[in-house]
Amino acid sequence: MDQPNQNELEVLRLLWNSAPQKPAELQESFGWDIDNGTLRSVLVGMVERGLLSRKRNGRAYLYTPKVKRETQLRQTVRRLAEVFTGGSTGQLLMELAEKERLSPEELKQLKKIARGES
Repeated sequence: MDQPNQNELEVLRLLWNSAPQKPAELQESFGWDIDNGTLRSVLVGMVERGLLSRKRNGRAYLYTPKVKRETQLRQTVRRLAEVFTGGSTGQLLMELAEKERLSPEELKQLKKIARGES
C-alpha cells in the first residue's frame, strides 16, 4: 500500500483523535482549507484503499480509520529512513535528535528508552 498523502494523513489524524466522524465534521476540523468535493474524493479513495471504513448514518456517512496510528507511524518512519538514511531508523532518529531542539524532559525520556526503561 502506498503512503498516504498530506490530505489523507490529516483525515487519519482527525479520526484517530475522534471517530467516527461525518465529512462536514472533518472539514470543520481540518488543519487547512479543503473544499467539500476534494474532501469527499479523498474519503472515497481512502475507503477504496482500505484506510477507512464508512457506515451510512441517515443521509451522511460516518468514517472510521481501519489503519492503526502505530502501524502508520511505523510505515512512515521506515519510508523516511529509506529516503534519508538508506533504511536505518536508528540513524534517522539520531539525525532528528541532533537537528531538533529537544527539551530536557524529552532528552531524559530518550535516555530512558535507550536504556530499555521506557
